Amino acid sequence: MTTDEGSWPGFMAQIVDHLAHPVFVKDRAFRFVYVNRALCQLVGFPREQLVGKTDYDFFPKAEADYFRKKDTETFATANEVEIDEEPITDAAGKRHVLATTKVPLRGASGEVTHLVGIIHDITALKSAEDALRMANEGLERRVAERNRELADAQQQLLREERLAVLGRLVGGLAHQIRNPLGAIANAAAILAKALGPSASPEARQAVAVITEEVWRTNRIIVDLVDFARIRPAEPRWVEVAALVDVALANHERPPRIGLTLDLPQPLAVSVDREQMESALGHLISNALEAMGDRGGLSISARHEGEQVVIAVEDVGPGISPEVWAHLFEPLNTTKPFGLGLGLTTCRALVENQGGTVTGSTVPGKGTRFEVRLPAQGQP
Repeated sequence: MTTDEGSWPGFMAQIVDHLAHPVFVKDRAFRFVYVNRALCQLVGFPREQLVGKTDYDFFPKAEADYFRKKDTETFATANEVEIDEEPITDAAGKRHVLATTKVPLRGASGEVTHLVGIIHDITALKSAEDALRMANEGLERRVAERNRELADAQQQLLREERLAVLGRLVGGLAHQIRNPLGAIANAAAILAKALGPSASPEARQAVAVITEEVWRTNRIIVDLVDFARIRPAEPRWVEVAALVDVALANHERPPRIGLTLDLPQPLAVSVDREQMESALGHLISNALEAMGDRGGLSISARHEGEQVVIAVEDVGPGISPEVWAHLFEPLNTTKPFGLGLGLTTCRALVENQGGTVTGSTVPGKGTRFEVRLPAQGQP
C-alpha cells in the first residue's frame, strides 16, 4: 500500500491523516499497515513504531485478546463489526473507552485482504454518563430518604393526634373512676374503724383486699394519665442529685434493699423537673419491684462528652430476651397488675427532654438503664 502523495492512495492517506477520528488498517496477519495521526495521539505511540506490529506489542494482553477476537470475526464473516464499547490503555497508562467500527477491505479478486478500524473515543461521554448515573442514584436516595422522613413525620403526627385524643379520653375517665374509688377507699377506712380490733380475721382480710385493690386501680389510672398527657417540656437547670432525691422519696424502699449513690456535685441538666423526676421514678420503681424485698439499688451520674448520663442499676433477676425485645412497647409487662406503661412513659418523658434511654440486662444478675441527656451550655 503506497502513500506516494502523487498517487490516489497517497492522496487519500493525507485526507485520512487529518481526520479527527483515529483510523487504522490491518492485514490478515493482524499487523498495522497504516495508522493516522489521531490514532497515534490516542495510543501515545509514533506511527513508525506501530506500523508492522500487532496489538500485543503495545497493549495489555486482555485488551489485545479482545481486539484480536473482533479482528478475527471481521475477517471470518467478511462483514462490518460494530463494537459499542471497548477499553484501551495508552502508552502513559491512561484508560480510554472506545466505540469502534471494523470494516473488511477486499482485493481485486474479491477476497478480504485487510480491515479498516474507525474509532470514536467515548471516554468523556462515558464519564459524563457515569457522573449522571451517580447523580441520579444520589438523587433517588435523597428522594427515598425524604419520603421516609415525610412518612415518619406523618406517622409521628398521627401518633401525637391519637395521644391528644387519648389524653382527653383518659382525663375524663380518670375523673369518673377516681370519684368512686375515693368513696370506696373512704368506706373501707370507715369499715375498718367500725370493725375494730375484735373483728374476725376474715373481715380484716376483706377490708385489706379492698384497700389494696383501690391502690392498684389508682396506680393504673396514674400510669394511663402519665402516658397520655406528656406535655411539652419546660426546661430549667436542676441538680441531678436533687432529681434523684425526689424520685427516691416517692418510692418506699424495703429495709433489706441497699442503696448506693454516686452523684457528683455540681452536676446539672436543663430539663423539665417534674417530667424527669417522673421518668427516674419509673426506673426506680421497676428496679425495686424486680428485686422484691432484698437486693441492691445503685444510682450514679457522670459527665460524658456532650451528655450527662444517669444510670439506675439493680441486682434483680434480670429480664428474659423475649421480654427485652419488646421492653419499651406499651402493654408489655410480666407484672400481675399494671398496664406495662412505665418504661414506655419513661422513654417518652426522656425523649421529650432531647435525651435517650438505653438498657442492658443479664438474666439472674440484674438490669441497668442509662438515661442520656444533652449537657450543652452547662451553667
